[in-house]
Amino acid sequence: MYVADSKVCTRKQLSHIVGRGGRVVTIIPETWAEVGAFKNELRSKKKRRIIIWRRVIPEHSDQIEYFSCYKGDHRTVKDNYKIHWIFSSEKKKRDQADREKALKKTEYDLAELSGKLNTRKLKTRKDILKKVNVILDERGVKNYFHVTLTEIREDYKKQIGFGRPGRETKFRIVSKKIYSLSYTRNRKTLKEEKNVEGIFPLLCTDPDMIAKEALLAYKYQPRLEKRFTQFKSIHKAAPLLFKKIERVEGIMFLFFVALMLQAIIEREVRQKMKDKNIHALPVYPEHRIAYHPTTAKIFDRFAGISIYHLKQARKIKRYQDELSELQKEIINILGISEKEYWL
Repeated sequence: MYVADSKVCTRKQLSHIVGRGGRVVTIIPETWAEVGAFKNELRSKKKRRIIIWRRVIPEHSDQIEYFSCYKGDHRTVKDNYKIHWIFSSEKKKRDQADREKALKKTEYDLAELSGKLNTRKLKTRKDILKKVNVILDERGVKNYFHVTLTEIREDYKKQIGFGRPGRETKFRIVSKKIYSLSYTRNRKTLKEEKNVEGIFPLLCTDPDMIAKEALLAYKYQPRLEKRFTQFKSIHKAAPLLFKKIERVEGIMFLFFVALMLQAIIEREVRQKMKDKNIHALPVYPEHRIAYHPTTAKIFDRFAGISIYHLKQARKIKRYQDELSELQKEIINILGISEKEYWL
């Protein structure tokens, strides 16, 4: 199963992967017409959905997140790929919080703008509305506000000519435009937006894969991405200047073996921690604890541990560093005795 990310998987890449026998599960970008059409339909009319998966939230063991899938056969216009429209209870909360945050920031910016009207570059209707649109576009809330710019004409007398005014002084009437800004939230639009909160479209190129299978494959993606991160950061993978493809394949195979060993060590440590009821290990610097220790951090705890050989008149004496309690606990978790460690 090839799990792709929406930022890099274009329609052309989809066709390329599928053409080579691969399968793709990916988020569809908001720019696709299928996304806009479904959301517009959902804003005006609610649709039925069924719960397909429940899970404990990783950060909050006492809370449950559930996922639902909208009924119906949804497909892309081009290539006829299947679309699973998924609803997440936690994403709904995040969408609500993000929208409310954007609305409040916009109201603050508009209030600040109101105090600057009729001064400097904000003396004309065109300039004021241009600044208002910039604020709304930056926050992405243009459809969520009713904005009204009110114009008032203020008349006052102005002396004709110079000097101190007297009986013979003449005046002319001068009109000045004064603008005031008012804004309210568009309750109708915000109410419609509640129907699309918490949803996201999963594209699946495998017609036999059901919604739950596609969702689980997508949720597994961060673990794959983590291995790619370790490949570049921990193992320091870099461009190779080999002339023969066989040598490139050989070094990549070694990287693959290293990643597999890294994953196996992590799995072994975490399973043994669970079996031995060990909540966390202080493997981070300054003895900070890790609930899910990685192989790199485990190995870091053994950095600098050395064996010394002293040669004097053909006699060799062997010395070794003393292991800390944490190091002893780690090798015990890995099923290695202290004697085996020093071999």
